[in-house]
Amino acid sequence: MAAEDPAVVLARTLAGRGVIDASNVLQVVKAADGKRAEALEALLVSKGILKEADLASSADSVPKPASPKPSVSLYGTLMLNAFYNTAGANIQDIPLFLAKQGSDTTGSDKNFGMTARQSRLGVRVQGVSLGSATASGVVEADFLGGKTALPNGENMDLPRLRLAYARLDWKKFAVEAGEDWSIFAPLNPVTVAEFAIPGLSASGNAWIRTPQVRAEYRTTHVLWQVAATDPNMGDYTTSSFATARAPGIGERGRMPAMDSRVALSESKFTVGASSHYGRGKNAGTGVDSWGAAVDYILPLAPHFILTGEAFTGRALGIFSAAAGEAVGAVGSAGEHGVATRGGWVQAQFAMTRRWQANLGYGGEAMKASQLPVGNRYRNQTYSGNIIFRPTPALSWAWEYRRILTDFRAQSAAGERGDHVNMAIGYTF
Repeated sequence: MAAEDPAVVLARTLAGRGVIDASNVLQVVKAADGKRAEALEALLVSKGILKEADLASSADSVPKPASPKPSVSLYGTLMLNAFYNTAGANIQDIPLFLAKQGSDTTGSDKNFGMTARQSRLGVRVQGVSLGSATASGVVEADFLGGKTALPNGENMDLPRLRLAYARLDWKKFAVEAGEDWSIFAPLNPVTVAEFAIPGLSASGNAWIRTPQVRAEYRTTHVLWQVAATDPNMGDYTTSSFATARAPGIGERGRMPAMDSRVALSESKFTVGASSHYGRGKNAGTGVDSWGAAVDYILPLAPHFILTGEAFTGRALGIFSAAAGEAVGAVGSAGEHGVATRGGWVQAQFAMTRRWQANLGYGGEAMKASQLPVGNRYRNQTYSGNIIFRPTPALSWAWEYRRILTDFRAQSAAGERGDHVNMAIGYTF
């Protein structure tokens, strides 16, 4: 079998880490032979990961033995979202699941709004030589951290940490420490409307950015990752601003959670398998948080790619699986953790260089017998979006979502709602 183009291998690796998305991989794959490296370079420049000066120096045909020059760059995306909902949801501008049918007596179930709080800013350091390794680091934040406690503070949004990690890369090995995307179920659907919270979250997309210490080993076709992570199980909640952090169920287990993933990349596909395990204590009762997941990127035609994930596990609340219901009260059927399973799939169509369409479905089902009557036990989302990129830096997207939420033993309370979103983003 012929070796795969190195640019494609790198693009798939970057997609697995959340730096680019699967549609970006498709842009590289469908580039002409000999032009894929240029396509990847242009893509990374448009996202602020590379600078034009980096490309100018790499274009010099004379090999340079000198180490890469350190650089510090500011990057970000300015994002405006306008949205309309036909049902009450947990987050109005980024709805994940719906409230019970008839639970809203204020008339706010149907609503319209606009927000810029999904905008993000980051600082990236790269090209620092430490012996035979290259060091890099990222700090990134958005404005989804809450509202200012003022009468007119509705749109005075507070910063929220997204990424904060340092990394050392050798030819085949890497180590990383800090807050980054989890290696468990690492893929996300393509969406501009859900920029701050990944698409199909709570509907089959298990995800989290979490503090971790990670090691990676990679060859041309294989990527193997292991990580010790913060053991949070998703039970930490607060109704007001606080600087304190009390130990949760995961922290009381007195050990880090462990994640691992292995991915195989060939010229026509990337397939990964990942796992998660954490040990906690629920008021003295043991809780085993575990999960197993598969993910895939399948370019099935020159302009069509299929991506998705499937997972199963227990007490995965930190991954937005059984969110808010992952561990039951002591003495209940869910005291050791609530079992859940789900998955998502998205069909991506690169219609032209500027136009892209995406159709997706995600669903999650919890083990109803481990939940109290009236709790959410199933959530599904159908989604579709069209993205127009007149320039690499500018995105204009229209998205529609149909959300279906069901509650245990209360079929009449099941809610169905629509979310329509227009998003405009400028990336620098």
